[in-house]
Amino acid sequence: MKRFFTRFALAATSGTLCTALILSAPAYSVGVPKPGPAPIVSLPARADVRLENGLIATLVPFGHVPKTTIVLTVGTGALADGAHPGLSRLAADLMKQGVRGGEAATLFRHAADLGGAVGISAGLDTLTVSIDVLAEHGPAAIALLADVLRRPTLPASELDRLKADLKRALAIARSQQQSMASEAFAHLFYGDGPRGRRIQDADVDAISITDIRTFVGQELAAKRTRIYVAGRYDASAIETALHTAFDDWSAGEPARIDHSVPLTSRIVQLIDRPGAKQSTILMGLPVRALKTPGFTDLSLANALLGGAGLLSRLDENLREEKGWTYGVQTQIEPLQDAALWVLFADVNTPDTAAAIQEIFKEIVRLSTTAPDDDELQRVQNYRAGHFLMGASSREGLIGQVQFVDRHELGTEWLTNYLQRLQRVTPEGVHQAAREIDPMRITVVVAGDLSKIKSEIEGIDALHGADFR
Repeated sequence: MKRFFTRFALAATSGTLCTALILSAPAYSVGVPKPGPAPIVSLPARADVRLENGLIATLVPFGHVPKTTIVLTVGTGALADGAHPGLSRLAADLMKQGVRGGEAATLFRHAADLGGAVGISAGLDTLTVSIDVLAEHGPAAIALLADVLRRPTLPASELDRLKADLKRALAIARSQQQSMASEAFAHLFYGDGPRGRRIQDADVDAISITDIRTFVGQELAAKRTRIYVAGRYDASAIETALHTAFDDWSAGEPARIDHSVPLTSRIVQLIDRPGAKQSTILMGLPVRALKTPGFTDLSLANALLGGAGLLSRLDENLREEKGWTYGVQTQIEPLQDAALWVLFADVNTPDTAAAIQEIFKEIVRLSTTAPDDDELQRVQNYRAGHFLMGASSREGLIGQVQFVDRHELGTEWLTNYLQRLQRVTPEGVHQAAREIDPMRITVVVAGDLSKIKSEIEGIDALHGADFR
């Protein structure tokens, strides 16, 4: 604090001198330098180790810090829940409770001795186990993760506690406006499928220890497992550890793949939250798939709208100019066979309908008028920087390699990414933006309906929609 006031005082007392210097300085015309050609991204050479049982491990040397990050993914998750929604999530929680007959404390202590901590989580179609350790402990970390997958204790004595934890988490989510809107939004697009399914307390109560042990025994297998190792490591020692830990693991079935395709509808669902000071707005519609021509153009159209932070039009309009929200976010969620464009914003209750109208106005503006070169260049630079930052850490690099593997894009997709960005033209963005058609958009709004419902129903762009 003292340093701050000292600097402030110095600045104040030198104000006259600074002003004189500025006024007497010669005028220079300094132009903003034009960006050069996008560099070719040179990623570390990956090496794949393939075991006879179908397991694949990808090794990526990276950086100079003596640390190794290991991420192990199994192609299963909520897709395998079947009649027991929440099964994979409970299974992942129970897997944290110990290995080889030991307790959770023993597992966590072993991980700490290696310089890291084990993370276990279950998603829609992936169960992930990860650890970040000191480089010399990479082989021991692989052995530990093998124990977590292949020899978890799965103590029945912990199941009731974990069920209570899960039900508590679900109850908290149901009490939060954003979670309520997100759940309704997913259900509109995916129905009762795994992506749209709602886990109820009764579902959790119905899961038995036998269900979990069957899930772990049948779903976790070599053929649906990928291992990623990034950082500093002894490649020979890592490969030996992989063979030792997994060679005798049963192959099992191939990875489960989510082939969900979002439904196309024009629904407006309103969720009442009496007294809410803000309204949560979600919008979305199916768009072209990741591998289709023009996807990069569409991704930059999305960035211009709301996917580039403060550089985006929606943020400039609704946040900076009008002060209705802390921010508007848009993104494209790539699926295996499709993609979903999504918008999210929390806005002041009195401004809800006006905000929706402005959102539609900005969508229409981009679809009818091409952006200028400078605006597009700023967003291209933002996306390029975001991409390069993602490849600047072990975890980020693994995430990018996982992405291209998951969507079968090939390594060149990463190395040519910046060139593809720079080849996009304003006209290409303008044409792609037409795919974000207000007449096909599904809308969910959670808020105080006594104050916002009639105005939302009067929005011209929503005339003819199915209000619920």
